[in-house]
Amino acid sequence: MVGFCFGGGLVWQLLSAGALGVSAAVPFYGPLPPQPDFTGAKAAVLGIYGALDTRVTGSQAAAKAALDRFGLVNELVVEAGADHAFFNDAGPRYNATAAADAWQRLLDWLNRYLAP
Repeated sequence: MVGFCFGGGLVWQLLSAGALGVSAAVPFYGPLPPQPDFTGAKAAVLGIYGALDTRVTGSQAAAKAALDRFGLVNELVVEAGADHAFFNDAGPRYNATAAADAWQRLLDWLNRYLAP
């Protein structure tokens, strides 16, 4: 499961709802729901943030604490010099370096945690 912005927020919400059958999740700069409860979720979570996107990236510590509290495999990455929507190559905040790094991390994560 992968989502960007609003879709990234939906990834967090689905994880909070238990996300049955989801093995890997990658929310890109999605807002974390208040007091997330990841009971029932089994997904390995790779959270991707932009360093300049302080509104969303400010929830990184809460996301990490919740993921750890519920025992989910996780890694949270903050892309230096990147803002919200840095992956959107048609938008003004596109950051090619951050997007390339995030894409490779996403591919590696999915290859590691999705069943062959």
